[in-house]
Formats: sequence, C-alpha cells, structure tokens
Amino acid sequence: MINKKALLLFAIMWNKEKSENLDKVLKIIENKFGKVLKKTQAFTLSYSSYYEKEMGEGLLKNFFVLDCLIDREESVSLKHFCMNLEDEFRENGGRTVNIDPVYLDEYQVIALSHKYKGSRVYIGKGVYGEIELLYHHGSFQPLIWTYLDYKENIPFFNEVRKYYLEWIDND
Repeated sequence: MINKKALLLFAIMWNKEKSENLDKVLKIIENKFGKVLKKTQAFTLSYSSYYEKEMGEGLLKNFFVLDCLIDREESVSLKHFCMNLEDEFRENGGRTVNIDPVYLDEYQVIALSHKYKGSRVYIGKGVYGEIELLYHHGSFQPLIWTYLDYKENIPFFNEVRKYYLEWIDND
C-alpha cells in the first residue's frame, strides 16, 4: 500500500533587500505547519532572470523542510495558502516573496504551481503538480524539465528522503 503522507517542504525566493519579509513568512509558516527542520544554504538563480522584473535584482532562494507530513489531497489548499501569503507581502503590486509548496515522498519531489506548462498535471482549482525529481537507482534523478535549482540540490533531497523514510517507518 502506498503511504498517503508526504513530507512538506517550501521553495521560497525573496529579494535580499526584503529579508525581513522572509523572516515574517517563515514565522507564519512555522506557526501553521511546524518547525523548519532543515534548509539549504541560500543560493542565487544566476541562470534565470525571470522573476527580476517583478521582484527586483538580488534574489535569493532556499528549500525549507518542515516538521510536517501532509496528505497529498491537501495540495490545492496548500498552494492557495501560499498564494494568499505572497499577496500579504506585496509591495507596489509585486511580490517580495515567492512561496512554492513542495512535497517529497519515497519516489518523488513534487512542486506545486498555479502556472500551466506541458510537464505539469492539473490537480484542481488552478493548481498544477510537477515531478521535479524521481527516485531511481539509489538517488533522485532530474527529468528533462527539472529546474536547475532542484538538480543542484539532489544531495539535499536524498538526505531529506532518508529522514522521511525513517519518520514513516516509525509511525
């Protein structure tokens, strides 16, 4: 039987000049879902300027793992929560934080988005899921559409997977 629970992560991007908004967002997320257990080092998106028009230059990003297992059925409401949270921190119409919920299970890392593209599957109410990494041959593997930041953090996701497996084995 497939375990319905998945480990909750967030991919959060912010303008380094608005780091106080990241701190506020993390506090809200931790109050709702649980403590941040692990995170990547902050990194830049040197390969893409897609978000700079809206959010400005000097963008940083982290992946955050929370002390929270979710039911996959919560994906739609989870993405809507993140979109509403982004709206709370808008300035002059633009986002100061970009918050994408992500979940990890034994075989997949799934990113949730409200934007359609060919590699995304419609889940409902304007939300799409995309497999960013697939576990195969002892490690997560990227797919042809996987974003570079997920590819570059495969060791992190492999470590998080071990934690997830220990957690669900002890349940």
